[in-house]
Amino acid sequence: MSRPDIRRGRRRACLELLGAVLLLGGLIALLHGPAVRAGLFMDDHAHFRQLRECDWSLAGLTAACRLELVGGTIELWWLPPTTLRFFRPVAFGLMKLTYTLTGWSPAALHVASLTWHLATCVLLMLFLWWLGASRWLAWAVAALFAIHPAHLATVQWIACQSELMVTTFLLAALLCFARFRGWPGFVPDAAPLAAKAGIGWAVASAGLFLLALGCRENAVMFPLVVASGEIAVRRRRAVRRGGPLYAAFGALLVVYFVVRGALLGGAALPQRPYVMPPGDPDFARFVFDKALYYLLGEYLCIPCVPIGGLPFFEARPLMFYGLAALVVLAVLLVCLRWGKGLPGLMGPAWLLGFMLPVLPVFASPHHLYLPGIGWAVTMMLALRGVGARSSTMAGVVARLRRPALWTCVVVLGALFGATTFYSGLVFQAGHGVEDCLAEEIAAVPSGLQDGDVLYAANLPVLGHYARLAVEERTGRRNLRLIPLTWSTRLLGPATPTALTWIDDRTIEVRVAGDRYFGGVLGLLVREATGHEIPAEVDRTRDLGFRVRVLERDAAGISALRFEFQRPPVHPGIHLFWASRVRWAYEAKP
Repeated sequence: MSRPDIRRGRRRACLELLGAVLLLGGLIALLHGPAVRAGLFMDDHAHFRQLRECDWSLAGLTAACRLELVGGTIELWWLPPTTLRFFRPVAFGLMKLTYTLTGWSPAALHVASLTWHLATCVLLMLFLWWLGASRWLAWAVAALFAIHPAHLATVQWIACQSELMVTTFLLAALLCFARFRGWPGFVPDAAPLAAKAGIGWAVASAGLFLLALGCRENAVMFPLVVASGEIAVRRRRAVRRGGPLYAAFGALLVVYFVVRGALLGGAALPQRPYVMPPGDPDFARFVFDKALYYLLGEYLCIPCVPIGGLPFFEARPLMFYGLAALVVLAVLLVCLRWGKGLPGLMGPAWLLGFMLPVLPVFASPHHLYLPGIGWAVTMMLALRGVGARSSTMAGVVARLRRPALWTCVVVLGALFGATTFYSGLVFQAGHGVEDCLAEEIAAVPSGLQDGDVLYAANLPVLGHYARLAVEERTGRRNLRLIPLTWSTRLLGPATPTALTWIDDRTIEVRVAGDRYFGGVLGLLVREATGHEIPAEVDRTRDLGFRVRVLERDAAGISALRFEFQRPPVHPGIHLFWASRVRWAYEAKP
């Protein structure tokens, strides 16, 4: 082939790649673009405050990687103080840099999330192409990944941006590793690279792995995942050549664990319900069921609901284990039939390898994003199997295979797109609840001052970070948000509730139909404390009130009495009541 022909071929390939990138970007903008206007939501408020207050040192960025779930952001009389601490200085450093360069604009962080998601999808497309998929099949699977319903929260919630970063860095590290090792398909004709170029790819792979370690903890599984690729390739030549890179991976892991332990003061693992301790008698079953639950989320798009989702399916074992068995069987058959060699092993290895570190942690939808690369590999194999032709097929059947492939792609795309669109509306409704709650508290007629105490009855769970949101709106500082009860439903009360003043220091709250601390919320309390809510709790010293359970049944609590040390109408104290009409109404005798 002449040089002009080579140049024309490269130019055409570049144009095709550019067109594919633009199409992926258009899909992401269409379905995830509305998130740019969403602003901050829940954990975002804490990260925003902590990033603004921290310095650029490793210790400063590590200190910003925390969530003061109970006792700092909000004070709950029914749960013990809990702070989640992480070691993600690279992710938080990049977020702080983005905030700083854009004048601390939440919209800029949302744009950054969309950009990271696009980068992941482009790298995934290249990965699938080099695994043997055609260019347009690789693009189609990357497009399905871009609009997968399970990834909605990861892309549209700033707090999950570290998941996007670690996936991008690990995919890039894998591609560099494969080029260095000369995996078939990743290097032209699997030809060995020149020594100097090979060292460059090795250094790039190690550097990207180091960046990934600084983004999320599940990156530690990367050496084992790429080792599965080495097994599939079965390279007998140049085995020693890969040894130094594996040694570098090992050294980076040692340094990572040493530095992480020094800055966090140990493993920094919380207890139940946030993490299932390995010594717990339910640990094995929890991890096993959690893996099946995540597989259903990946392949059947079943919503991954924190705390309550897994118990819902465990209470229906026939449906749960039956669906999970079908998914596992289908994945095995696809990998064995159409994924011989590297693709058939890399898909399950990536899926399960990066899922393993988060299995002891309470369920969360953003955990599906990084393992979703493995889902994409198995989906590529399944679609390639649908479109594959065989010499034993009849002519008509053979001609229908390719239309069948693209019919599957279109149907899946339509289902994914519709589900993601309507799920996005639900996610936006959650944003709206928090915004309305914060706006009503901020506009309280009696006015807010620094250090005021805010008691809230029927507080929606989505208002967990309302204190920070109110402080951002009003400029006030050191407010104390102390809920008296959670709302009985996620978005607020759905059945009649009543607040009765017994005297200026005593109130009773009642709910009809629903129950306080019932269902999933009651399960959360039992998991965190090991018992039901006691009949009487005295928090006068720290929270300023004593609470008594007046009425309860098997479903939960229907009536509570609160006796305050100081009247709730005392200057500096506000009592807010949420109902089916208002999110936060200031109640007075």
